[in-house]
Amino acid sequence: MKYISKIILLFFVLAISSCNEEYLDTFPTDQLAADQVLNTISNQRAALEGIHRHMYGVGGSQDERSGYGNMMINYDFLGQDIVNPQRGSGWFIGVHQWLEHRNNSSSLVEHTYDYFYAMIANANNIINSIDAVDGDADEKNNIKGQAYFYRAFAHFNMVQLYGSRYKAGQANDQLGIVINLDDLSNLGEAKARSTVDQVYAQIGADLTAALQSLNASSVSFSDKSQISVNAVNGLLARVALTKGEWANAITFAQAARQGHTLTSSAQIQEGFNNSGATGWIWSSQVIPDQGVYFASFFAYMSYNYSSSHIRNDPKCINADLYDMIPATDVRKGFWKVTPADIAAIDIPSNFAKYPYMNTKFEALPSGTIGDGDVVLMRTAEMILIEAEANARLGGANEVAARTALFSLVSQRDPNAVISVNTGQALLDEILVQRRIELWGEGFGFLDLKRLDLPLQRSTRGSFSLTQARITDMPAGDLQWQFFFPISAININPNLVQND
Repeated sequence: MKYISKIILLFFVLAISSCNEEYLDTFPTDQLAADQVLNTISNQRAALEGIHRHMYGVGGSQDERSGYGNMMINYDFLGQDIVNPQRGSGWFIGVHQWLEHRNNSSSLVEHTYDYFYAMIANANNIINSIDAVDGDADEKNNIKGQAYFYRAFAHFNMVQLYGSRYKAGQANDQLGIVINLDDLSNLGEAKARSTVDQVYAQIGADLTAALQSLNASSVSFSDKSQISVNAVNGLLARVALTKGEWANAITFAQAARQGHTLTSSAQIQEGFNNSGATGWIWSSQVIPDQGVYFASFFAYMSYNYSSSHIRNDPKCINADLYDMIPATDVRKGFWKVTPADIAAIDIPSNFAKYPYMNTKFEALPSGTIGDGDVVLMRTAEMILIEAEANARLGGANEVAARTALFSLVSQRDPNAVISVNTGQALLDEILVQRRIELWGEGFGFLDLKRLDLPLQRSTRGSFSLTQARITDMPAGDLQWQFFFPISAININPNLVQND
């Protein structure tokens, strides 16, 4: 991992420079050590702000600069519910075709690896240095708790991508990823991949530490880019769901949504661009003059931003999934199908229009900036986790599953009635609701993999086989695992490839 150290160091320099330009006049950037950068509590906070910025804007090619928003798009393009109707600008096509993540020299593989390990290394620098820095204990606990969260978040993403799926109730001794707990000074050490079980143990330990540190601090923020106790519980719920720990998933999901009411049926139709929306637990709150414009999440996933990608290639929904949405459900309006509805979309005449195209994500203001706040965790997701976990427990828990599910769908469809399904039928109903509610929010590929389901793309609607290349992928196939970049393999002889 030594080859990314310069990228990480530059990231720290940029984070600090926004708060203290004179500091950089004192130390050459190629000699700036982590302990010099992080020797004050204000610099520790600035470094944390750099990680927040890393979530929505980083270096790289245009399609990579939207930070985690880029990862969300990749996860959905690898799935079955996003339809790419034509080539457009060409961004994400190799991902959609299941080619790039299995190419050890592709920009996707290199960027994904660099992106998450950069996040981990920067979190490590905070975790490993902050106790020795003078400063208010509340402030230090808040910063450290957020850093623990980010280290867990990055490891969790990576083990899902590079390892085979977690198998509940079994010994998960299959290879996962390299666990990195080191700061920059030890980042060059060649390490072997840990097992999936070992990686999840580290994720759990870090999230426990994050809760302890944040709960020990009285510092709080209204800015949802900052990591809250709710967000930590939300990530714990995701982890528990992935591991099949159903009771834990319920407990953490309920804790995550404390104080966060479900987004109303009216507010959910306002463009998914405002972190002030009720129901948003965690988001990237984009500062207008720090946006990434043509590289933003909204420049690829909205319907109205004037980029070549949007003008030529609006994102559409799997037609089979669309047909599962009742006509009285407000979410049906996120996609336009009939000629009259398509014609009524308020976009310039040079924008392409396709059946089933989405209007869920709206760039603000009026598509000129291309930015909006990027949603990362919502109350609705936590309700769906609670419903799924209860359904999997079965028996008396099915009542709780149906109740949780109804609390969501009744806010989306005034004609909804509480489910009478049981067993697999109830679980299938919940999973369909998850696909509808979280469409475009980065869960497609990861959900299929954790559920051990095959990829099955509908060929109806605006589907293009030329753009998708494949319609099916069997569950458990080796192609569900990302390749490690050849640059990392060449530097670390202990890094075993997924081939």
